[in-house]
Amino acid sequence: MTSPERLADPSEAVAAAHLLAGRLAERAAEHDRDGQFPDKDFADLRAAGLLGLMVPTRLGGPGAGFQDYAEVAMALAAGNGATALIFNMHASVTGALAGTPDEMARALGVPESYFEMRDGVLTKAADGALYAVAMSERGVGSRLSQLKTSYEPVDGGYRITGSKTFVSAAGHADGYLVAARRADQDPPVFSHFIVPAGEGLRVEETWDSLGMRATGSNELHIDATVPEDALLGGMEGLVLLLAQVMPQWLVASYAAVYVGVAQSAIDAAFEHA
Repeated sequence: MTSPERLADPSEAVAAAHLLAGRLAERAAEHDRDGQFPDKDFADLRAAGLLGLMVPTRLGGPGAGFQDYAEVAMALAAGNGATALIFNMHASVTGALAGTPDEMARALGVPESYFEMRDGVLTKAADGALYAVAMSERGVGSRLSQLKTSYEPVDGGYRITGSKTFVSAAGHADGYLVAARRADQDPPVFSHFIVPAGEGLRVEETWDSLGMRATGSNELHIDATVPEDALLGGMEGLVLLLAQVMPQWLVASYAAVYVGVAQSAIDAAFEHA
């Protein structure tokens, strides 16, 4: 894999996204018609350094903030909304990790090992790794308090079992942010894990949504054992708290994509007229 471009600052990322939008647009109809994952789009994003957008400069990224993300997402969405939605999920993972101040993390009581794990995930993103989100479930949606996917402590880590729906980039991501409930706790405890691609994950192709086929938002079946440092934050029970302190990655990040799609539609209508 070619080494990604190292972006000096967020303005370079925004400029790169605008340059790539035309290429994404050329391939969009074919990807949606055939339901193909947009591999070439992500090869372009990776080469341009955009998968490292939210990564701080000390770890090889441009240190972008949420507004920078929104500008990049709108530009990409003008080319291919499906590609931009996958990018949104990746940015949600990396943006939440990079955007949590160390002081806040320590106030929550996270162990020092968390910071090493976090920096490892972000460094991989700067090097071109793609992350996806595995949150929603059948009959539950994204209501975190009703998750059925469960985990239990085992020797050296945790075992996670369950099924997730609407997992954009399922089978193509390098890692997945998975939310699960502890199997033996009442009241329930909900935690996040970074689960690497590979053994213990199975994709079931269930996705066929007009205009969004290329997101590959298929079902992901999980029966995997992960090491202790896969537990996000290094401590259990942070899912609902993180949702409260970083709502922009649950709502507004999607809005940036849809604004880009809408603007592209307006531009196309204007040209047609």
